[in-house]
Amino acid sequence: MRADDSDGIDVQAGVTKRVVGLRRKKAESAQLRGLVDDPDMVAVRIESQRRLITRGMWFFLALGLGFTTAGVQDFLAGHRSVTDPLWWAAWLAEPMLAGILIMLLVFESEVLHRGVPVDSKWVDWLKRVLLGSTLFMNVYPTIAVRAGERFEVGNLAIHVMVPVVVFGVAEVMPVIQQRMNQAITDAYRAANTTTPRPAPAPTAAAARPVQAALATGTRLKLPDPIRDAVKAKVDQVAAEGRVLTADDVRQAVRVPADLADRIVAEVAAHNGHAFT
Repeated sequence: MRADDSDGIDVQAGVTKRVVGLRRKKAESAQLRGLVDDPDMVAVRIESQRRLITRGMWFFLALGLGFTTAGVQDFLAGHRSVTDPLWWAAWLAEPMLAGILIMLLVFESEVLHRGVPVDSKWVDWLKRVLLGSTLFMNVYPTIAVRAGERFEVGNLAIHVMVPVVVFGVAEVMPVIQQRMNQAITDAYRAANTTTPRPAPAPTAAAARPVQAALATGTRLKLPDPIRDAVKAKVDQVAAEGRVLTADDVRQAVRVPADLADRIVAEVAAHNGHAFT
């Protein structure tokens, strides 16, 4: 008697629980590989990364603009006291400039995300005027030091670096949107244009119609119901002009995978005889 169960475990044939588990993992890997290559999954993954990168860039851009706001206020307020309304109004200059810049970035990001080029010199000009003004107003107070103050290289460096970084982020953000959108488009285009690899031509021996039979006296003994079902399946496969496979056998009868492989091997080896 052969020890087997509903999970297709056949200890005598070497099909242990570990083998069954590995087969399941292999089948899962095949499914995962198909999902990883699926263009919809590629689009979801890229879109998720795009949102993460965009939020991070906006966050750090806001921090940079917050820093430059203080520099612009210092440039405009100058020697005025806190009681002067212009001292308070100076705090609004950089948020106004930054707000216009942010609206431009949102516009650029959205149209480029949709695959539409901006192609406007005025957009580039306005961005450069806004960022150039911010740079100048942040740097000038560090160079033209007031009476009683001293020039500090570190203070100059940070007031130059932050506006330049803000300018760079403003230029890079639309590029990120465009490139990631292009990556999604390319994934779908590749999926639509890739043709399946043609199946190899069958050999002369494999192309020969397989008749339903296993030789009398073989080591493989099949009960009558299984034998008849397999014979019928082999006849069907032969009529279709193709080679019997283990999947064909398992569609006809419920047998373990290794037994299906043995049936296919017996049919191929003993073509023209009958099951016993």
